[in-house]
Amino acid sequence: MAKRGTNLVHGGGRPRASSGVGWKPNGLGEQKPHHYRGIAKTVWENRRNLPWAFRILRKGVCDGCALGVAGFHDWTISGVHLCSTRLDLLQVNTAAAMEPDALADVASLENRNGRELRALGRLAYPMVRHKGEPGFTRVSWDAALDLIAERIRTSGPDRFGLYMTARGITNEVYYVAQKAARAIGTNNVDNAARVCHAPSTTALKAAIGVAATTCS
Repeated sequence: MAKRGTNLVHGGGRPRASSGVGWKPNGLGEQKPHHYRGIAKTVWENRRNLPWAFRILRKGVCDGCALGVAGFHDWTISGVHLCSTRLDLLQVNTAAAMEPDALADVASLENRNGRELRALGRLAYPMVRHKGEPGFTRVSWDAALDLIAERIRTSGPDRFGLYMTARGITNEVYYVAQKAARAIGTNNVDNAARVCHAPSTTALKAAIGVAATTCS
């Protein structure tokens, strides 16, 4: 029970300082000191699509990790969990369509960083760049799929590989992608998460005998 006028919890005996609780939401000022600033920044960046962004957070799953985030909660910590990665990706998920001529000349994009390129918007339709052309042109879905299928058939399974990003797509996409690759006849499937964590798993295996990350 809580003793009136204090923030200590005890079970009938003497209150213990280690059992102290407070009224600060999400450990304000003690845990993730910049997290509330990040939430405010996310609200501002998604101000034109706030209802859409809120629906993604409330009903969607996290597309930045595999912690099982569903809505505002997950199975990692109690209470509301809005990690910075998920908030950063929210603007990508609500991005407006890219201007049709944004990729007409790729030379103009060479000096832009990743954030500036993402700010261009999302691809609203398939685009193709043929050899010798300065940039990409819009094509139909049928034309794009026919081109991809023709190149895969020409290359054969041994020369075909599927490489995926580690951010911005869900576990369901990973699952479907590896199934599609095996249906094509190859097991050349990889993703950025495995590549970036390969050094840490090697070091953990050598140091403690287990390649998986550990926690208390």
